[in-house]
Amino acid sequence: MDGLLAPVGSEVEMAEEMTELQVQQQERLNSGTAWTRNEFFEQNGYLVIKNLWDAEELYSPTPEVKGQYNYWDKNPEHFNHVPVEMQVEGSTSRYWHPQYRTIHTGIRLKLEKHLGRKLYNTYYYDRFYNPGQALTLHADRDACEISVTVHISTNLEGKDADWPIWIKTPDTYTDKTKSQVLVPGENRSVILQPGDGMIYKGCERPHWRDPMPTPRRRKRDIILRRKEKEYYYHQIFFHYVLADGERAHCAWDKAR
Repeated sequence: MDGLLAPVGSEVEMAEEMTELQVQQQERLNSGTAWTRNEFFEQNGYLVIKNLWDAEELYSPTPEVKGQYNYWDKNPEHFNHVPVEMQVEGSTSRYWHPQYRTIHTGIRLKLEKHLGRKLYNTYYYDRFYNPGQALTLHADRDACEISVTVHISTNLEGKDADWPIWIKTPDTYTDKTKSQVLVPGENRSVILQPGDGMIYKGCERPHWRDPMPTPRRRKRDIILRRKEKEYYYHQIFFHYVLADGERAHCAWDKAR
């Protein structure tokens, strides 16, 4: 998935977590070319859109077999399967699932209105997380210039259901040479409800998830020897590039 900036790995290669020094280097490398007409987005590197898409239309049951699924056309039976998901081991991801093909474009049209720039589709994939799984701190490859993560569904309850994604906002420098940080960026947690989306600059803004909560088993369920519930958190990444930007050559990345 996200063949990323080192050391981030790619989203088809097991990602290693960025060190503090690498985060600082990443900030200095950011060229600012992913420019949009949304002031909040430019200042913070992300933007939350409530009810970006109908959660019921996005919903999909959890696959019975874990791993990574790669679809090659509109037929949901046409895919190859790898037993180990390569970015978040133990989770389940699906690249180019046919259910989301037209939604990929539908969300692009909405993003263009919010950002004031024309975009091209690159690719998308969805992931089912399970308790204890985390997304390491990373930034993405060129095909993820403008990205959005959308929360689809979860069977976590109460506060556990508010499992945030974290994102680092930009540093402010004393001058254009970026030789000295004036105001460090902040690590912000973003909680999304089903259907909500967070747009972000995937190549520029480090983002991550702490381990997914592991709910405690209820005493009554233990006494009655009830089968332990299989908890999940389902979300999807849609990726785009600016139509007239430096990464426009990544349009329709691996598209079919």
